Amino acid sequence: MQNLVKGKEKFSYGFAAIGSFMIANVIASYLSYYLTDILLVPTVFVSVLMIVARIWDMLNDPLMGVLIDRTQTKNGKMRPYIKVGAFLIFFVSVFMFLPISDANPILKMIFATVMYLAFDTAYTVVDVPFMGLMSVATPNAKERSSLLTFYVTLGSFGTVATILILPIFQSFLPEKWVYFALAASVGVVAFIGYFLLYKNSKERFSSPVEKISVKDMFATAAKNKPMVLTLLTSMIASPRYLLMLSAAYISTYVIKIPGVRSGTVLVMLYLIVGGGMFAGILLTPLVYKRIGFKRTTLLFGSIGGVFLSLAFFIGKVNYYAAFPFMAIGGLGLGAYNTLPYPMVGDSLDYLQWKTGKRMEGVCFSWNSFVTKFNNAVGAILLSVGLVVFKFVQPVEAGEPLEQSEFTITGLYALVTIIPAISFFLSLVPAALNTYTGSKKAAILRELESRKSVSAAVVSDATVPEQTSQNTVSPVQEKVLQSAEITNSADMAAAVSGNER
Repeated sequence: MQNLVKGKEKFSYGFAAIGSFMIANVIASYLSYYLTDILLVPTVFVSVLMIVARIWDMLNDPLMGVLIDRTQTKNGKMRPYIKVGAFLIFFVSVFMFLPISDANPILKMIFATVMYLAFDTAYTVVDVPFMGLMSVATPNAKERSSLLTFYVTLGSFGTVATILILPIFQSFLPEKWVYFALAASVGVVAFIGYFLLYKNSKERFSSPVEKISVKDMFATAAKNKPMVLTLLTSMIASPRYLLMLSAAYISTYVIKIPGVRSGTVLVMLYLIVGGGMFAGILLTPLVYKRIGFKRTTLLFGSIGGVFLSLAFFIGKVNYYAAFPFMAIGGLGLGAYNTLPYPMVGDSLDYLQWKTGKRMEGVCFSWNSFVTKFNNAVGAILLSVGLVVFKFVQPVEAGEPLEQSEFTITGLYALVTIIPAISFFLSLVPAALNTYTGSKKAAILRELESRKSVSAAVVSDATVPEQTSQNTVSPVQEKVLQSAEITNSADMAAAVSGNER
């Protein structure tokens, strides 16, 4: 089947992915540090804020999916929201990191709450339709999967870009203004990317708007077993996000190099762990094609668990000797960040096979929710860890204080042994996911057979000689017989064959 997403349309997807990952990484990597070390709000408040934001996520992500699946405009189901979301993201990015450290403590906490919930809402408005847009850009399943992988790969460059930009701002700005400048700059990039995507993208393969209840929509989406198991795997391994979220604390309080700024140490850490992560992102599509979703997840989950465990114990003797193990452990981080996107896209075919409905908006809203859930779990664990490990907050914005050996060891555990345990636990739902290999191929063939039957029925309905609605034409009979034989053989093979 011909590829349809080309030229400036594909460029727009790539540019928007870079902007999306940049702004998400700024929030994920620096928000907690900004709140505790720049804004100087209590660490307990940060934990509560993350929990409140996740409750809000439980509402706004699914509701956004429902809204998309009930939308029909001349510009499509997804694109109008991307246009609106572009402006919202820009506004929030500019004001999110204002360094009002001298303001009244209550005012600072109100400001942090309003801005974080505003960002969460704005990102939902633009990210859920962005995910859904890739699933309706082309009827070619392989091209959809390739486009989702392209999105993650290009977006990873955006993540790296924010890491490299940070030391530049640190070289000429006071520490309290660094994160404001970074977020505002990234907000401009994200706005341009989203607006280009709205202008140049097309919805070619969207399911029709269905007037069904919200309850029915969620009940139908819950029948998407491959999606549920995929997202559950990702959620259980959510502490892996601590690798990036805690890096600012590790570079400031744990790994100190005389004469080297913490921002430079942070870049070094990101290159070590991020290098492994990026390698995992590049390798995952290749491995996925050869051995399927289940085996790919089990492989990279095991790598993440084993090597991050080794990094913890080796780091207790020498942090620098543990760096190679952290880099290899980053492979698991990259793979787990990549795998849900093509798998959720593929699971739409399973949902259509089982229920007759695709529901792109609802399914990708769950994917968006899980992504933000993972970030939130990482942020909550980080803020709880700061309390448990007795972290001493600065008195002046951007002026770190000395920490105890207990605190330093605890912070290091946040980026090694704790993510390692979560990788091991995530292997359980991954092993239960059977939508792969021969079973997946059989379901896809049956969907094609159904389309052939439907096309034949529609075509035969226009023949004048047909005298009764209950009469089956010779063409219909042959197609139905062929489909029945094909489907029976396919399903028998799926049940008895080995699944990858």
